[in-house]
Amino acid sequence: MTDRLAVVVPVFNEPGVARTLEALHRQRDRDGLHVYVVDNGSTDDTAQRVRRFAAARPALGITLLSELEKGTGAASDTGFRRAIDDGFALVARTDGDSEPEEDWAGRIRELFARRPEVALIGGTSVPLRDRHYRWGDGLLMPGALRLLRIMIAVSRLDAAYLRFVAGHNMAVRASAYLETGGFARTAIDTRDEDIDFSARVVHHLGFAAVLIDPRLRVATSMRRVRRYGLSLMGIHHLVPALRGRLIRTIDVR
Repeated sequence: MTDRLAVVVPVFNEPGVARTLEALHRQRDRDGLHVYVVDNGSTDDTAQRVRRFAAARPALGITLLSELEKGTGAASDTGFRRAIDDGFALVARTDGDSEPEEDWAGRIRELFARRPEVALIGGTSVPLRDRHYRWGDGLLMPGALRLLRIMIAVSRLDAAYLRFVAGHNMAVRASAYLETGGFARTAIDTRDEDIDFSARVVHHLGFAAVLIDPRLRVATSMRRVRRYGLSLMGIHHLVPALRGRLIRTIDVR
């Protein structure tokens, strides 16, 4: 029997959350799929839009949670632990500015079923065709992610970072999440909880425990690249100590 899959979506003042939920509603393998949206202290109508979507699409199970502690790490951890408490053996994550492809949920389940040694799965990031999209982004984003893995691994002298998976396109076994301590409950202006979590999985369970499958595709907005540029984005990820000091915080949650 295929394990049930939960999807956690941390959000903060997220205008595109309905697009994300619609992409999850379109999943071809939606049997037993449940979505946990974690509102991280939004000051706009994000929570109301989630409630309206849930009422209009009752076929997709949606639970709206609130986490007032600032940080994508805190919000994601709250969602993952609630899903695990509710009995889900597999928990995925995407973000409120991202759209998983229609085979995303089914492919996650299939990969975990076929590869029992794998604890954490990631995939390919492609640009979302929203108003921030520019020609050439389809080549820019995947290449930038591969380069970032190399640069972080070199800067921290730790090959585990070569296996990091992005938070908008990841899935983990519940047992591995608990064993490795889960996401650090940090804010994005201090640490990248998804990158650090990936490295911790490698440290605890080995390189073979992390699988990056290029067929697992999620489109995500280029809005931060458009606002800050590639150079500042690179510094943001490579030198966390400079966040909020020499450079402005890229995203505060």
